[in-house]
Amino acid sequence: MDYKQIVVEREGNVVTCRVFNPPLQVFTTPMMAELNHLLSEIENDDSVRVFVVTGTDGVFIRWMDLTEMSDHSKADLSEVTYVPTIGPIHELGMRIQKLKAVTVAAINGVVGGGGCEFSLSFDFRLMSADGPGYAEPVTFALPQTSFGLTPGGGGAWHCIRLLGRAKALDVLLHGEFMPPEQALELGLISRLYPAETYEQDVAAFVNNMAARAPLALQGVKRLVSFGTDAGQLDFCAQEMKELMPTLTSKDAQLALTSWLENPDPAAYNPQFTGE
Repeated sequence: MDYKQIVVEREGNVVTCRVFNPPLQVFTTPMMAELNHLLSEIENDDSVRVFVVTGTDGVFIRWMDLTEMSDHSKADLSEVTYVPTIGPIHELGMRIQKLKAVTVAAINGVVGGGGCEFSLSFDFRLMSADGPGYAEPVTFALPQTSFGLTPGGGGAWHCIRLLGRAKALDVLLHGEFMPPEQALELGLISRLYPAETYEQDVAAFVNNMAARAPLALQGVKRLVSFGTDAGQLDFCAQEMKELMPTLTSKDAQLALTSWLENPDPAAYNPQFTGE
């Protein structure tokens, strides 16, 4: 596929997708189609250990394309048929959640609305603090109520799970453009890095993930997803189901043997192969 609104790079076990839709850097239907195509290429590729999506020129994804939103708002309700139970952005987010690879939203600047909702589908959100070189203040926002809307990309569901009911209501009803520090304190983002060292810090985080045992990472992801809804007994059973294949893997055998032979953290550096 000839991508127009994303730029894809691969380095080792890491695939990085840079959203590129200047000048506004908004989320569009064609962009979602390109991301879906990319996911089809990597979701069954076990050599991909980390999948990163980032933005361009100090903006991650500003929001959904308001021109598209405005066109939808003018539709004749008498002609609208509510057949789909979920929308395209839901499907995209769910595909990202189901990826075996660790997923990282590298939020390198402003993010809002649909861009925030999209980022909440990732395992990690690594955000840049405000700093020199940015044309506008860095913020994290779910401002849909300010436009007379409700979230439409899974944002409310993620907020409830991340924040709990009371804080989710506070964030969603107020729709404030919050500074990154507030988003970190609430738990909406995973890490906050200085703007001056942001790219290096993200690279270090991603490389750390990519160097870990992929079977173990995949097992932990499945456990966390399963544990969201499961009861304790079901969860413990699932935990054992995930433990045994990793315990008998070559990666685990290598790591355990390496540590037993030389229990020195400075010398411990197993090279995992995914077997």
